[in-house]
Amino acid sequence: MEPVVDPDASICRILFFEEVFPARAAQEQAEKSKLNAFGTLARLNPLNRPKTDTVHLAKWELRYEPFWHLTARREIDYVHEAGYALAINNPHAQRIELDGHTIEILPGNGKPHVDLLVRELCHRRIDTTLYQDGLKRPVKPQVLQGYVDKFKALERQQVDIEGAIPPQLPFAAAVQIVKSRLAAESIDAHVINSDTLVFEKVHLCYRPVFAFEYAWTAGGKIGVIEIDGLTGEVVENGEWFRDKIDKVMTREMLFEFGAEAASAVLPGGGFAIKVLGKLTQPQ
Repeated sequence: MEPVVDPDASICRILFFEEVFPARAAQEQAEKSKLNAFGTLARLNPLNRPKTDTVHLAKWELRYEPFWHLTARREIDYVHEAGYALAINNPHAQRIELDGHTIEILPGNGKPHVDLLVRELCHRRIDTTLYQDGLKRPVKPQVLQGYVDKFKALERQQVDIEGAIPPQLPFAAAVQIVKSRLAAESIDAHVINSDTLVFEKVHLCYRPVFAFEYAWTAGGKIGVIEIDGLTGEVVENGEWFRDKIDKVMTREMLFEFGAEAASAVLPGGGFAIKVLGKLTQPQ
């Protein structure tokens, strides 16, 4: 059966963070940094460098940049075979009976003992949380987690807000990152009875970013200053994204889950995926 995601499940959500910094405050921040929008070399050039009267605001926008927030757990039921040395305190004992089996007592350098081979029936749970920039940039997970922990977000059923950028990292790729992390945990097992991946939270989050494009007339260059709409942080080497969502994107489109997302097999046995309350197994 091909793994699927039920887009109507409550843990599959689209969240938009509301900007904390208003547009006017963001523009004031950008104006203070506009001379730094063209790189260090331009700023330090004594013969031709940006000046206040030669750098002008060309255009600005409020856009929404995507990132993924997934939480998942891997649960494994398995059998581990182990040997234990059981000390025998009775100096006169030569054998012991255990569950109908007779076991010889070994001298062991003056410490009589028996070697017991047992099968341990084990259960292990491994949890992971993913914060991943949806535009494939090296944004630190702590930064994205800070947005989730500190700021208010509103849920939407679809992405239909002007300025929203489509994620370049699709949902299936985010799932694969989670699977790879969980698969990296070694399981010392002789037999794996079940190996299940359960997604508990699947959120596509959008955060507000103000972008101000400045034209340096004397230098013939364009530079972009970005202002984080939540923290007010200034990014002087910003980008102007031309790829915006030009049509409504539904949850079914954004959370499409193909068979390739479940193709990897975890070590030691079958791999079941339970996504948003549905248990599926690849054929």
